[in-house]
Amino acid sequence: MALIRWNPGTELMNLHSEMDPLFEELAGDMGMARWTKGNGGTAQAFLPVDIERTDNALVIRASVPGFNPDEVSVTVDQGILTIDAQHREEKEKKENNHVRQERFSGHLYRQIALGEDVKGDEAKATFATGVLTVTVPLAKRSEPRKIPVQAAKR
Repeated sequence: MALIRWNPGTELMNLHSEMDPLFEELAGDMGMARWTKGNGGTAQAFLPVDIERTDNALVIRASVPGFNPDEVSVTVDQGILTIDAQHREEKEKKENNHVRQERFSGHLYRQIALGEDVKGDEAKATFATGVLTVTVPLAKRSEPRKIPVQAAKR
């Protein structure tokens, strides 16, 4: 019977590789960017947003650096805002000569439930310096009305 020397580093590395998927799932649930490989090997990412409610509108801001306005699609349908951005890297050469490649090229996607009190048909989107800003006006809410309660006649 041979003795094998215990190496705590090996167990630590095993624990690390088992914990990685848990932290990736948690990061996605917290709204952090999550990168995956989609169909055809293209990169896909969850699009983080900032949402602000003003007196008369919802303002949604999303960072899409490196994208052009024509690569971004915004729709509002039945109180659901959908942001869909597709960016393809420019390929001037057929061979890949990158030493390092960190800029995102792929697909960004996000759907956000805005609620029923929005005027989706009046939404406006602007794009400046890599930030998409979507402004969705709020519909005027009806004021609560007090209804008098009457005693039933017997």
